[in-house]
Amino acid sequence: MIGRLLPWMRGSAAWNMAVDEAVLVSYSMGKSPMTLRFYGWTPSALSFGCFQNPPSVQKRAFYREKGIAWVKRPSGGRAVFHHDELTYSLVTGARDGFHGPVLTDYQRIAHGLKKGFSLLGLQVELAEAPQRSVSLPSSACFASRSWYELTCSGRKLVGSAQVRRAHSLLQHGSIPFTFDAGVLLNLLEDSSPSPIEIAELQQSIIGLEEALGFYPERQTIISVLQRGLSDELGVEWQEMPLTAEEVKIAQRLAREKYANPAWNETRGLRSWENGVKNKEMEVESV
Repeated sequence: MIGRLLPWMRGSAAWNMAVDEAVLVSYSMGKSPMTLRFYGWTPSALSFGCFQNPPSVQKRAFYREKGIAWVKRPSGGRAVFHHDELTYSLVTGARDGFHGPVLTDYQRIAHGLKKGFSLLGLQVELAEAPQRSVSLPSSACFASRSWYELTCSGRKLVGSAQVRRAHSLLQHGSIPFTFDAGVLLNLLEDSSPSPIEIAELQQSIIGLEEALGFYPERQTIISVLQRGLSDELGVEWQEMPLTAEEVKIAQRLAREKYANPAWNETRGLRSWENGVKNKEMEVESV
């Protein structure tokens, strides 16, 4: 089976989410193949799960002052700070053997990522039960651990979320190279975090530099993860660009949805007209 690997790119928060959804829309209409992509964020940005409360007016002003963007994702889950990290996204669905249920599909993707990390000599495990600190803010994605999320030395390495539309799914996730709990908590909380909160969060998460003992090259991580997913999913990745139609959909989504306060400053889902009949999506956070 042939899958599409999109070229690595660095984009704005609105553009990154718009491209992810545009590929999902195109795939769900049968116009695009299974698609894997890796990307970065410029400027650094916070992404919030679609069912989270938006940041306060004071926090939004703080983000502007610091030059940090923010966006509401189409997927569920909690807040992620996209700074020194790599984001992946995979769009696939029933025609490629992903028939659900949600956790089964999530586990299958996790096994592919695990195989990729093993090529670097990392001992990565799949979390077998949800877990969340009772003392840490629930708004932070990496403060919790869900079924089949990837851990290293008992600490969360990858945070992922999924959105499903008809018989299609988009799963995207963050892989930190380094992690600073104090920075994340100060971005999310209105009051200053305590040293205990910072230490607890820091010990619940591990970045690739700490896990590997050296700071890896971005392309090395991309290469091993695409190899792991290729082996697990039985797909041969071929690098191809977005189609002209996907670019058009993404441009409208970026402008009318992901850069729009009507989307970002509200909680939950709604339907949007973006040149396609974009049905309200079923969101799963696992």
